[in-house]
Amino acid sequence: MKRTLASRCFLSILLFLTLPISASALTIGGYEIPQIIPATSQHAELKLNGASMRILYGVVDTYIGKLYLENPATDPDEIIEADEFKRMVFKIVLKRVSGRRIAKAMYEALQLNVSAEQALKLEDRLQSLVEMFDRSLKKGQESYVEWAPGEGTRVVINDELKGVIPGKDLYDSLLKIWIGENPVGSTFKLQVLGVEEYQAPRSMRRRGRR
Repeated sequence: MKRTLASRCFLSILLFLTLPISASALTIGGYEIPQIIPATSQHAELKLNGASMRILYGVVDTYIGKLYLENPATDPDEIIEADEFKRMVFKIVLKRVSGRRIAKAMYEALQLNVSAEQALKLEDRLQSLVEMFDRSLKKGQESYVEWAPGEGTRVVINDELKGVIPGKDLYDSLLKIWIGENPVGSTFKLQVLGVEEYQAPRSMRRRGRR
């Protein structure tokens, strides 16, 4: 009996230790980050690849970035090239932020990750994207841009579908904002890729924030 009980305990501990990191709970800025987005008629099941806090000027928490994929991966090129459902989620942590401000920041960051020729090719569609971010977002609200194979880039602002923009090249370029050669932040990129676990910056820990 004792051996059986000990064996069960050992197996339970072994199973716990061998669970992947992504299966553990993750909280950023006081918000719990879902590990799974269940499948619907609009998309396949999506799994959290990684998440991080976007901090402007090193001190201002702006949004929590969450990348969901059908098949999580750590290689940027593999993620970008895959023609499957992907979702970039922006969860606002500021009291209020202009949607146009977010879109403008995305637009400027994208220019750093594509050639002048590519930027020109994307210009009209990028302007359409900017126009879809036509409202202010409050703390706790979410928006996302999602690649839907065979359809295009879906833009959803606070649960409202604003439109669909064609062309995988657009979504590929948007992903580069986070995981390209010139991302919005090197630590942000590693955490969104799932290469590095999220940890609150030291300045935030000193202020007692999580």
